[in-house]
Amino acid sequence: MQFLLLILGLVMIIKSADILIDSSSKIARRYGVSSFIIGITVIAFGTSAPELAVGIVSGINHKNQLTLGNIIGSSMSNIALIIGLAAVIFPLQVKDTVVKRELPILFVIQIALGAMLFTNGQLSRFEGLILLGAFVLFMLYISRDARKSIKIQIDAEGDIDTDSDGNGLSPQMDNEQKNTGLIKLWCCSLLSLLGLFIGGKLTVDSSTQIAQSFGLSETLVGLTVVALATTMPELITGIVAARKEEPEIVLGNCIGSNIFNILLVLGFSSVISPIPSDSGFWVDVLIMLALTFFVFIMSLFRKKLQRLTGVFLLTGYIVYLAFKVISALERV
Repeated sequence: MQFLLLILGLVMIIKSADILIDSSSKIARRYGVSSFIIGITVIAFGTSAPELAVGIVSGINHKNQLTLGNIIGSSMSNIALIIGLAAVIFPLQVKDTVVKRELPILFVIQIALGAMLFTNGQLSRFEGLILLGAFVLFMLYISRDARKSIKIQIDAEGDIDTDSDGNGLSPQMDNEQKNTGLIKLWCCSLLSLLGLFIGGKLTVDSSTQIAQSFGLSETLVGLTVVALATTMPELITGIVAARKEEPEIVLGNCIGSNIFNILLVLGFSSVISPIPSDSGFWVDVLIMLALTFFVFIMSLFRKKLQRLTGVFLLTGYIVYLAFKVISALERV
């Protein structure tokens, strides 16, 4: 029964996140927000929404070791699974700005997280506030480039009006349809948020029960099952972007999602309730850092992530998951 509830919860947060991304993007466009801001805020938040839902609910329930495992596991799956798989589908060209800015920022944030966790064996409320403050600074830093972005025209359905004809409607009819559509979009957004938190509660409760019944830690469940499930939005986006030969979307989505997850999700969750860290958790943090550093080095010297690099990342991730599961089973 708990497995069914876990599946139901995961399906709810994934589907709700998908609806939230779509409706929120259209709302942002309706208010004349630039395409750059939509991508870096709405879409990045949307793909991190499953982790945020799990993080807030588990924090309220004082069971957010699951969240810590989820974020570390999601960071590894974003780098090794999603970027690795995308590189196998289509080699990813890496821009200099990614090498000089985004990847170093992510690496420094991950190092800071590791230092916080192992200084006093937990992520305290004060450290959570530091993470949230860093999130605000990151968004301010990103918004500097927003001034260069171009406003986009929207049709009555809330989509980009590529031909600027307003779907052939008169201005009055066009405005009426836009207002009606905006109400529907707000309803979809609010319902999707509700679905996220209901799904998050189901996921937290069922994962905890499953972990206890098998004698497994919440951290392990978060590192594996929940991490894989909550990165589905990024995985789907990465595969589609790779098939369309859009490397910037793959790298930007994964790097941005990792930054959002650490700063926003762990920040919120630890402010609600401090997150204790398992004594052996340092191995997982080191692997996360190693994967990010490997992608940085390959990007720095080759300016491209080749298929062989993708195979290496995928293989490493599979070996890591197998190691975690086998080690857990041996302790049962």
